[in-house]
Amino acid sequence: MAANVETIYLIHHSHTDIGYTHDQPVVWEMHRRFIDEAIDLCERSADRDTDDAFRWTVETTGVLMNWLNTASDRQVERFVALARAGRIEVTAMLANVTPLYDADQLIESFAPVRRVRDDFGLTVDSAMNSDVNGQNWTLVDVLLDLSIRGFSMAINTHYGGALDNQPCAFRWVGPSGRSILAWNGWSYGLARGLGIGNDVAGLRNTGWPALQRWLDDRDYPLPFVMLQYFDAFGDNGSADPGLSAFVRDWNSKGYAPRLRIALPREWWDAVEAYRDLLPTSRGDWTDYWNFGCGSSAREQAINRSSRARLLVADAAYAAVSALDGGASMTRNGQPATRAQAVHAIDFWDEHTWGADCAVRDATDDDTVVQWGHKAAYAYTGRSLSSLLARDGVAELARQVQREPTDRLLIFNPLPWPRVVAGRVPDPAAPRGRVDDRTAGRHFQDRAWLRDTRVLKPVEVPAFGYRIVGDDAFEDDPSVDASEALALSSRRFRVFFDRSFGGITGVSDRLIGQSLVDWESGLSFFGFVYETVANRAAPNPRHLIWDPPP
Repeated sequence: MAANVETIYLIHHSHTDIGYTHDQPVVWEMHRRFIDEAIDLCERSADRDTDDAFRWTVETTGVLMNWLNTASDRQVERFVALARAGRIEVTAMLANVTPLYDADQLIESFAPVRRVRDDFGLTVDSAMNSDVNGQNWTLVDVLLDLSIRGFSMAINTHYGGALDNQPCAFRWVGPSGRSILAWNGWSYGLARGLGIGNDVAGLRNTGWPALQRWLDDRDYPLPFVMLQYFDAFGDNGSADPGLSAFVRDWNSKGYAPRLRIALPREWWDAVEAYRDLLPTSRGDWTDYWNFGCGSSAREQAINRSSRARLLVADAAYAAVSALDGGASMTRNGQPATRAQAVHAIDFWDEHTWGADCAVRDATDDDTVVQWGHKAAYAYTGRSLSSLLARDGVAELARQVQREPTDRLLIFNPLPWPRVVAGRVPDPAAPRGRVDDRTAGRHFQDRAWLRDTRVLKPVEVPAFGYRIVGDDAFEDDPSVDASEALALSSRRFRVFFDRSFGGITGVSDRLIGQSLVDWESGLSFFGFVYETVANRAAPNPRHLIWDPPP
């Protein structure tokens, strides 16, 4: 039996798309203006704490950090005062991010939370993502370690599938066994679609009754519900100055349920009282789609490689810093360059791929320009992570005593030993000077170089290095590119394709059975393209999932 819903908490925010409705540089500027607008609106009702008093949620810390870069001291003071007064809340996610973030990247993406807490003394205890349909399971423990108590999702209804029994508050149990309060919510645009903000009669006669039937059919158990709300413009829209008047009008007429402009903190306070009655779920919050990832495979591969290079750079610079006190980091401008690299890598993996007109007109200037800006994130990350990795390893090499017969220093950034082999630039034929810290250092590993040699397999210790001489290279560099390659553990055997790359098979040695069908035509970890069955329908994408009317 469904509970009688007494209150609708309206969480007002701007949906952050880095692109889509505007070119990316314009988006950053628009969100800077949105925060300024929200400050003005919050101050207009600062003398009352009624349901209609304006409250604003900063959906992502990425846009807040950009605003802080240019905001005056006075604007920052106004923002902080309103946040401390409970009129503005900052939530924890860097952006509306995809599950392309790996664990290290995910953890580092929360760095702005520390600044908000430490520099401004503000509480950050909620997280939200919109327009994406899932996150990796590791997010649970990362959020809990950050003292985040609630995480909400407002999925994309065009391509996404919701978890069962939507909407639903539940306890999401992480790998550690700890749990976080979670909200399996509707699309962030549903509130406006029901009439909230623009149509009192429509909400009363059509919108709310339809939603109530939806909740009744699913035995919704809570006496309150949360709806996210955005401006009439839609994605990348500002704070709506008309929302307060709408809520005041609705409530003054005695209509039910009561509307309240709220912050996520207030919503989670209400949910917390029902924690022991909530269901639990474990595992990944499955992402049913990922805008653009499959359409830009080259850039995606580049970005993954960039993340790996950044780990190499971090490990190398950690060793160098221990040896020279960080002098080389300062000399090479490493912190600033690394921050630029991280920003580029993170915002390639942000959820927005392409302009809103991209499918309709692939040749439109907006389509082409936005793709250029998006791809530039992957390319910038590649360039700067390469520079950082080369600098880090080269600076480490400068700290090592060199003998006349030494040819190559091989660095292993991993916490376990590894065997390294393959084609490398010929250390005996560098371009420029051997001791060049500038141009020459950053030319040696360009892929097209003809002056290369083949390194024989050499084991490099965990988080360590090996120095090799001329005897470490193959005299005959010919390699059979079609040779099968397999790696084995006590339990599994993994097969690789050296011609085209990737994993071709996995077998379980314990049960003696292959876990991947080699003849299926589908590569392991490859893309599976899905489509609706009836493409002739008026709006075929909506056949994937049936949202509330």
